[in-house]
Amino acid sequence: MDNELNFIKENWEKVKEKIEKAALRVGRNPDEIKVVAVSKGFPSTYIRKAYEVGVRKIGENRVQEAEKKINELAGDLECEWHLVGHLQTNKVKKALKLFDLIHSLDRLDLAKALNKEAQRENKVVKVLIQLNLSGEKTKYGFKEDEFWKSLNELLSYEYLKIEGLMTIGPLTTDKDEIRRVFRSLYNIWEVLKVKENLNLRYLSMGMSEDFEIAIEEGSNLLRLGRIIFSKEFEVRG
Repeated sequence: MDNELNFIKENWEKVKEKIEKAALRVGRNPDEIKVVAVSKGFPSTYIRKAYEVGVRKIGENRVQEAEKKINELAGDLECEWHLVGHLQTNKVKKALKLFDLIHSLDRLDLAKALNKEAQRENKVVKVLIQLNLSGEKTKYGFKEDEFWKSLNELLSYEYLKIEGLMTIGPLTTDKDEIRRVFRSLYNIWEVLKVKENLNLRYLSMGMSEDFEIAIEEGSNLLRLGRIIFSKEFEVRG
């Protein structure tokens, strides 16, 4: 099995090269850019192989799938688990037990539910606020005007630690539009750090198809799935 999964190592090496090139193109330090390897749809054996080659942040889209894999791996990997998909309020309790960072705080009722459960368990939950800046109706997240109106309430929840922002790039081949969305999130991130004096650690944007643009626009947390875990995904040089 180990040899069968060598493509994961090869993919990971190619991804690191592409991250380095994209960062250096815009004068950034590649070391400040972290990767969440999104294992949605791939078995726990793939996660173990990714861990062996250096991956330390694992992302899942669904609470149930993450729980199954975490149990299969029996907690013997010293890695962070990130929820990168939509979170239903009825899964909040379980999510708090499983994940180190929730990327998808996308609405106020979820913030309230997370804070309530975190208070009950007397723990602080780390979250990223998800914004929908592409205007696509199929995507979750605060629209920009909603976000600014909701900010004070989001900041009022004492058991939520806002670690940064997240967005999903638009489903298009128009690189300028993808760049516009990522740049918009970066600008909001900067405003929050300066005007609100928030210590925001992460700017989560960029997936397998658009992560190089995301790096050029300031991302420091990439969510990469197929480009790491798929044998068929061509990692172009």
